[in-house]
Amino acid sequence: MASLGLGRGDSVEFSVRGDCMRSIGDGQSVQVRRQRLYLPGDVIVVRRSDHWNAHRFLGYAPSVHGIVALTQSDDAAERDPAALASAIVGRASCEVGASERLNALGKYARALFRRVAGVGR
Repeated sequence: MASLGLGRGDSVEFSVRGDCMRSIGDGQSVQVRRQRLYLPGDVIVVRRSDHWNAHRFLGYAPSVHGIVALTQSDDAAERDPAALASAIVGRASCEVGASERLNALGKYARALFRRVAGVGR
């Protein structure tokens, strides 16, 4: 967060590129607010090596590098590569319905099962 100068509760506005999320569209501006905790189904912005993603948060998982965030776009069949929790910029200000939260919880449960079973990434 130091690169943006955001503290907990601070926000920044981003313009979204792409249409992989049902909650936000291409060209839409969203406020992204840093929070203490993110819930499955939230749309979060994550810093990647060469870009930023606004994707659905599934949950946290342990890894050899520390705690990671598991995310996935609404239109993707597979989840994104895990990102360190420290790479989370914040939560996008958009509506999150109960069905989106339940869907994210289901994907999170499958991801955790696959990690424990040693299947996939």
